[in-house]
Amino acid sequence: MSKLYNLYTKSRVGLSPYERTPETALIAMARQCGRDEIATIHIRLKMLKAELKMNPEWDGDTNDQIWDAINEHRNLLKLISVNEPYLKRLLSRSTW
Repeated sequence: MSKLYNLYTKSRVGLSPYERTPETALIAMARQCGRDEIATIHIRLKMLKAELKMNPEWDGDTNDQIWDAINEHRNLLKLISVNEPYLKRLLSRSTW
């Protein structure tokens, strides 16, 4: 399992699957993320976007959950960029 998976698991202890990860937990995760975790987040974002395209329009609940996951991963990248100057440059050019 990846370090990012383990970080998410630890940060979500006690939360239901439908609850968002608290920002304080995302900040703590961001401090422990390096290049491998950043790469994993980018891969997950691509996978989530593909999943969104494959999901039927009428399934609004699933679409909402996918968008929540996309936004959470984006927020995590933004929080990581505070400590990673090279990521700031990537985010400024990003089109996701």
